Amino acid sequence: MKDEKRTKAHLILIFTALMIGGSIVAGSASANPQEKLIITGTGSGTGVMRRMAEGFQRKHPNVAVDVLPSIGSAGGIKAVKEGKIDIGLSSRPLKPEERIPGIIEEAYGRTPFIFGVQESNPIEGLSLAEIEEIYAGKRRTWPDGTPIRLILRPLRDSFSVYLAGINPRLKSASEKAHSIPGVFVGTTDQEAAEQIEKTPGSFGITSACLVAVEKRKIKALSVDGAVPALSNIPDGVAISAGKYPYTMTMSLVYKGDADKGAVKDFIKFVFSKDGWKLLSESGHVTLPQITGR
Repeated sequence: MKDEKRTKAHLILIFTALMIGGSIVAGSASANPQEKLIITGTGSGTGVMRRMAEGFQRKHPNVAVDVLPSIGSAGGIKAVKEGKIDIGLSSRPLKPEERIPGIIEEAYGRTPFIFGVQESNPIEGLSLAEIEEIYAGKRRTWPDGTPIRLILRPLRDSFSVYLAGINPRLKSASEKAHSIPGVFVGTTDQEAAEQIEKTPGSFGITSACLVAVEKRKIKALSVDGAVPALSNIPDGVAISAGKYPYTMTMSLVYKGDADKGAVKDFIKFVFSKDGWKLLSESGHVTLPQITGR
């Protein structure tokens, strides 16, 4: 499929850069670092990790932290396994085949999975049934008559997988939406967010943390009256009435036998008071460290 080819092309570009020394690095730290960390993965995690790197480097000036452009959750996990990067960023749980000895998955926060529209769109919310109708092509215009422009993600992307997991109707409708002539498919989180932001009548999926940290002009819609605010995310497994039920768990992925002290120090900083403050300011409900090192 066309969107899968674009995804593969994007990954090839990033991995080529990694192999030749990181020529597309997004910014590095101290002038004469003794250690260097390379981090990438889901685009919903790169923004906050850049902020995290800035705070970390103030406390550890001898460590350079490079946060590369997004290669997706799967790309980040694969790059860690192959030793190309130190820490991967994931917006989904590891798959069974990814859970190999020595690979650690450390959840650091939860963020609302949001249905977003251009900020100027007057609509404030939809029912889940209306969202299903949009993907199924049964609802084609907004109340003011503006055509609805779907912004999709590749079918195997973690956002598409999450959407399909909400219910069977959404799974069927969202998969069929890929056959709409000319429909836009955002390969990365940033590419999709940019299209939601600038396309009149847009409708797509993204994360609250990406919108917050990148200051995107995207309106997060309420669903069945539940607002996707951090204060409205359920605390536990049970979801009470009025709580927003759609959240993604964000994780760090790394090798447990990594002998770099900087890896351990960076993870410690993420779960520190300063790290939690950055996460809270960037659209996350923080989670306590469970795995530890």
